[in-house]
Amino acid sequence: MSLSFPIRSNPFRFLLYIEWGLVATCAVADSLVSIIFSQTPHLSIPFVVILLVFGIMGLMLPGDNTLSKVVYTSIEIGLILFGSTFGYLQFWPLLLIVVVIRSCFLFEESGRYLLATLVFFLFLILKAQSVSSIAFSLSFSEQGIFWLNQLNHTFLFGVGLLFLLRLVNTVFTERQIQEQLIIAHKQLQQYVVQVEDLAVVRERNHIAHNIHDSLGHALAVLNIQLQSALKFWQVDLHQAHQYVLQSKQLGSFAMQEVRRSVNTLRVDVPKERSLQMAIAFLAREFHHATGILPTTQLNLTSALPLEVSKTIYRIVQEALTNIYKHAEATAVHIHLSAIPEQVYLTIEDNGKGFQLDQESMGFGLQEMQQRVTLLKGQFQIGSELGTGCCLTVRLPLSEFPSNTPQPLGSSRKYLTLQKSFVQ
Repeated sequence: MSLSFPIRSNPFRFLLYIEWGLVATCAVADSLVSIIFSQTPHLSIPFVVILLVFGIMGLMLPGDNTLSKVVYTSIEIGLILFGSTFGYLQFWPLLLIVVVIRSCFLFEESGRYLLATLVFFLFLILKAQSVSSIAFSLSFSEQGIFWLNQLNHTFLFGVGLLFLLRLVNTVFTERQIQEQLIIAHKQLQQYVVQVEDLAVVRERNHIAHNIHDSLGHALAVLNIQLQSALKFWQVDLHQAHQYVLQSKQLGSFAMQEVRRSVNTLRVDVPKERSLQMAIAFLAREFHHATGILPTTQLNLTSALPLEVSKTIYRIVQEALTNIYKHAEATAVHIHLSAIPEQVYLTIEDNGKGFQLDQESMGFGLQEMQQRVTLLKGQFQIGSELGTGCCLTVRLPLSEFPSNTPQPLGSSRKYLTLQKSFVQ
């Protein structure tokens, strides 16, 4: 079995700096001890080699191979044992702390605590070996103080290891959470893009469906009428004239459908106007297309959340489109009101109605229902043949706690808008 050590850098620079600081402290402290207590102070070659190798190892961490991690840690502990046993390292506990720090990059949490326990027992063994010769040379009273100090040192070392593990585990946990948040944020951005793409595709399909059903049919009939007019132009001028008149009406209808499709592509609720003004604009367009002026009852004392306003705008737009195409109605009523808990919308017409079943739920009605469902609202349709149709929507406002209602324009301004709209 080959031992491979794929080099990877230390992922936390500040922990690497702590390691170097501890190694430097060990070097300086051992140097001072050698200078103060040795008659011939000097730095031995083994001492320099041990610290140099130990410090460089902090820059090179093994990969995911478990055996490589064990060998790496064993080399570190072997250097410490060699230095402390032969008297080259006086402050070897600092290097044991470095070993525990590096283990946090190599092992899982259970492995870190296992290695910390091993390091603590190694500390006890080396401590007993270093103080055993000193303790027996002291008097009985001095031995009591001496062993009390050693107990304090052992306790502080154990507490320091535990605190260090908790600190590093917290740092690692925070980093993992940040990485997960980054990944979740990227996924969320991808989902947003996908949702936007799906929304665009849905709108395009809706517009294509409308163009195919209305504008495409009108242009096809217009082409047939013009061909018939050309055939009768030399034979029956009066009949050809009738075909031309019918073609002109079909051309006007086609222009209205183009205008309606273009209006569908506009922004839901422009920022510069309120929801009331947007609904008034839709009612005015409906009036121009059909000659029917919808009656509106809009009771809003404050601005609605943007998502709710967009949904209501689209529902009113789609409902008026369906009434224009299918209902054959002569009267339409729109009622919109809001209370602090929910907003309530009804759209009624006196058209021919339809038999309510799943097959009658066309693309437009399904889209309205989906919009309401996304906002956790309620969507109901009541209709029977010959009795018109009533569409009811309830949207909760409690789902938007961050929304701060802003006062709408004055009631006088709104009445002026309604007056000009009716005129």
